[in-house]
Amino acid sequence: MSLTEVLRRSVGHIWEKIFNHPFVVELYLGTLPLEKFKYYVIQDYNYLITMYRCFSLIASKADYELARKALELAYIEATTEMANYERLLNKLGISFDEVINTEPAPTNMAYMNFLISTCALRTPLEGLIALLPCFWSYAEIAERHKGKLISNKNELYVEWAKVYLSEDYLKLIKDLRDFIDKSAKSLDVESAKKLFRIASRYEYLFWDMAYRMESWYID
Repeated sequence: MSLTEVLRRSVGHIWEKIFNHPFVVELYLGTLPLEKFKYYVIQDYNYLITMYRCFSLIASKADYELARKALELAYIEATTEMANYERLLNKLGISFDEVINTEPAPTNMAYMNFLISTCALRTPLEGLIALLPCFWSYAEIAERHKGKLISNKNELYVEWAKVYLSEDYLKLIKDLRDFIDKSAKSLDVESAKKLFRIASRYEYLFWDMAYRMESWYID
């Protein structure tokens, strides 16, 4: 069994909770209130920026092969993902100024800080492992719920979801998993499982944050 298979198996119960979260289920059914989706999209901006920073931190410490992979992923995020994000903002009628001026919610800030600290203080490979659940879980969510898209009448939600079923997206995950598996010979598996589990928990909490439209509750 490959390392990424071991990691995935170790968080099966957490990912099942993600698959069954009301935000995810309602999004794929097309019944999710639009204000919750807008909240999610606005919060996602700071997360995307954090991912660029994480890949840069990984590349700055890594050997050539790992640095090249990290910069490759950063480029994809900074071009394809951000272009998709900006198109989504336009369709939702959200200005970029509104996004930039929105403070990250507590859960979002905690997740971003976990990723930044992991990529800054741990090995480059451990940084990639901490980032993997975000990429990978979105593909599994899409695969699990793709049947719901047939009757989903919200074209915006359907278009958003289909990104994670595309060949390009699935190839990105396969390449990232293959790279981690190939590079993991001297890695402590238990340490890797811990990082993967924490990141998976945060993935669940991010969906929950969006569904509750979490705020700081105090100024």
